[in-house]
Amino acid sequence: MAVVALWLPGCSRSHESAKRAPIANSLSASIPSPTRLVWHYAIEASGAVHVEMQGVKERILGDATGATGTLDLVPNDLTQSRGQVRVDLSTFSTHTFGNRLYDTLQTRNARSWLEVQAGEPAHEDMRWADFAIRGIETANARDLTAVALTHEGSDLLRTCTMTVHGNLLVHGHEVPKDAVVDVAFRYPAGAASDSEPVRITVRSKRPMAVRLEEHDVRPRDAAGKLLEWTTALLSSVAETANVTVDLDATPTSRPTPAFR
Repeated sequence: MAVVALWLPGCSRSHESAKRAPIANSLSASIPSPTRLVWHYAIEASGAVHVEMQGVKERILGDATGATGTLDLVPNDLTQSRGQVRVDLSTFSTHTFGNRLYDTLQTRNARSWLEVQAGEPAHEDMRWADFAIRGIETANARDLTAVALTHEGSDLLRTCTMTVHGNLLVHGHEVPKDAVVDVAFRYPAGAASDSEPVRITVRSKRPMAVRLEEHDVRPRDAAGKLLEWTTALLSSVAETANVTVDLDATPTSRPTPAFR
């Protein structure tokens, strides 16, 4: 399932390189076995990622939109489902202060640190946060038809809590990550028990912690040049970005090619 980062911890940087994750240019999607029944879904662009970072002096708040990707649902064994989600980091904006000037400046700094908007257009090799699903554990039944049906208005609903194991690529560095999410499978009233859901919603059950030093996100100017840490930065930065997702997916007629 997304991810996004702002600032690194305010401790000594002498051991930073040892904590950085391996460099990667892209993630390849995992694909379910072709012998299984697989339903294909496209993630809607309205999907969003929310970020909170508790610094010493500030509680930094931000959001990114522009989601894309695919979900490959294996209905008779949900643990075999796979997919890939990506979020456009060039849309990342903060709303920490509730003041247009301060939030605009903080947003500009955040995008420079992520190297997604050093001039126009955004740097394509840094622009996307990618999460590739490699495995799933479900707290409910593995067969979708065995998950209890509930009602929400006129719709029918099956809801599963899942732990999603995958790989997160942000700022050119790849890290194994787990995400705990609630996944809702939605059907119109009167739908057959084994029919394909008309919509899937994915919401974080708890935040995913992203350690920023692993992704080498550091102070940079608008041109991408590294800057020195200052007393003001050290008093405001946080070590970890707590990331939550809010995604929707609808059926697509055929699989979308893996992102490269």
